[in-house]
Amino acid sequence: MESLYDKIGDLLKETLDAGYVKPQKTAGYDFTEKPDNDKKEETHAFKENSKEQVLQKKSRKKITKELQRAYRLLEITFSATEEDVKKAYKEKLKYYHPDFHKKTKILQKVAADKTRQVIESYNLIMKYLSEE
Repeated sequence: MESLYDKIGDLLKETLDAGYVKPQKTAGYDFTEKPDNDKKEETHAFKENSKEQVLQKKSRKKITKELQRAYRLLEITFSATEEDVKKAYKEKLKYYHPDFHKKTKILQKVAADKTRQVIESYNLIMKYLSEE
């Protein structure tokens, strides 16, 4: 599983490669390398399909508090794709499924409620993503 720091590092590298941020020499790292011709084509393709553009498309629609709660419950960001949403949904469903919490009736009731919330969140997010 990729850590948050790995994701941030990858995003920073993509941002620097795309030229969105002016690189500078910091703490012994030199980010001032100029991309060669092959990288320029990749950079151009990245600009066309960047996550920022996806976020701009999504931000045109009103993001309700329910939708924010749904994303928070599934622990995903607004830049998540449908595949990311499905993956998070399956993981949460496995974790909260009532059949895995049969030890006590209270745990089973809480798990059933959480499962219902996860399903509702998934449906809300998928509806939001399909309206684009």
